[in-house]
Amino acid sequence: MVFGLGGVIFSYNPEVRWQKFAEHTGETASAIRKRLADSGYAQTCDMGRLKGKKAYAEGIRLLGKRLSLERFAQIWVSAFKPDEAVQELVGGLKNRCALALLSNNSDLVRTGLESAYPHVMELFRPRLFSADLGLMKPDPRSFAAALELLGSEASTTLLIDAAISNTSTAESLGLPSHTFQDAEALGIALTDYGLR
Repeated sequence: MVFGLGGVIFSYNPEVRWQKFAEHTGETASAIRKRLADSGYAQTCDMGRLKGKKAYAEGIRLLGKRLSLERFAQIWVSAFKPDEAVQELVGGLKNRCALALLSNNSDLVRTGLESAYPHVMELFRPRLFSADLGLMKPDPRSFAAALELLGSEASTTLLIDAAISNTSTAESLGLPSHTFQDAEALGIALTDYGLR
């Protein structure tokens, strides 16, 4: 099985991120969003064109405020909150099938979430991020990369993702898919697929 990250395993609210940065800088959340999102910085990181210390250095430059790399990463991932009901469902699948993550996110998100929520992230191997692939869903090559790493066939690999553009593309490639809405509907879908 392949899971999306934001909107499935974690709820995602970028406004939390901008507000926390605003509290550190004295700027408004709107001004921070313009600097770190509207400028293209976040997407550049998500695509892997800025990674690690370079991503941090550019983020600090745009922010105009000194923060440690650890604190910058903590604030960056504050936009994510684990969905405990989904986590419970996934935990029940751990010994039944291989579980992978396929996420349109930066290595700032990957390392930040692995540090903040290791018990959640360790449920998934492999963990594929667009920053490492240089590809973003719904690019068909991102799904092909996930299948290759899992050693799975498309027809036997279920995709759970919050974006219909991603599940539609996956289905066109032969992957059965479920567009995530909530944990209850996911539980029903897993039962329908014989996974509960």
